[in-house]
Order: sequence, then structure tokens, then C-alpha cells
Amino acid sequence: MPELDWQNWIALWLFAPLFVATAWTDFTQLRIPNTYCIIGLVIFVATAPFLEWHELFMRLMIGGACFLLCFGLFAVRWLGGGDAKMLPVVFLIVPSPAVPDYLLLLAAGMGLGLVGMALVRRYAKTLSPRFKSTAQSREFPMGIAIGSSGLVLTLHSVLLYA
Repeated sequence: MPELDWQNWIALWLFAPLFVATAWTDFTQLRIPNTYCIIGLVIFVATAPFLEWHELFMRLMIGGACFLLCFGLFAVRWLGGGDAKMLPVVFLIVPSPAVPDYLLLLAAGMGLGLVGMALVRRYAKTLSPRFKSTAQSREFPMGIAIGSSGLVLTLHSVLLYA
């Protein structure tokens, strides 16, 4: 990952609790509340003055492209509404040079999440009947991948500056 100033990571560090909340809420309820997206946007706007203009422009462009892609995937029902709202917000807070790393982590989170959900649904369904994601077998709670990949990127960035 390219070396970045600490100011580029502020939004991601502040967003870390939302990664946990996103993963947990999507796993337990199969939804990502709008308040998480709103809080993420507030974090982005509050930390935008710390960014250089070209970095702010890149994040807006990447977030906008992600929004268009997610809107299309939501329209054809390949992506849930909460996921389609949360991913563009996440891409606003991820530093633009770290986007390729986040995409790889997201793909890994999706793969591990699919395997993990299949195992939970098969073997631990009776242990967690109150969780909506384990009660059915079709939908994958993408918030698990969004949250876990974001946390890994956040921890990696913290280690860069520790």
C-alpha cells in the first residue's frame, strides 16, 4: 500500500465502529440501517477539510462510480438496498490509493463470508435461530464482507502509524 499521510486515514479510523455495526446488524437482521450511511457521510464531510483537493476529488469520483454500479446491481436485484447504500459511503472514506487493497479484502471477505455462512446455516442453525441470516438459505449478508474488509484495512493502517 502506498505511504500516505495520517490525515488520509482519519475518516477510516472514525468509521471503524460502523464496520463492526454493519457486519453485526446485517448478520442478525439482514439489513443495514440508513443511520449507518448517514453517520458515514457525516464522518466524510467532517474529515474532508483534512484532505488535499485531488484526494477529495478522487474519493468523490470513486464513490460516485460505486454508487452507479451499486444502483445498477440493486435494480437487477443482485445487491441489497443497504449494501447498495453503504458501499459508496465506504469508498468515500477509503483513501484512493488504498482502493485496490480494499477491493481485494472485500473479495476475500465475500469468499470467506459465503463459506462461513454456508457452515453456520448447515451446522449451527439451531444455535442461532433468532438471526435472520441463518434462518434462510438464499441471501448473503454482504455487511459481513463490508465490515470485515474495512476492519482489516483499518487495522493495517493503524499498524502503519503505530
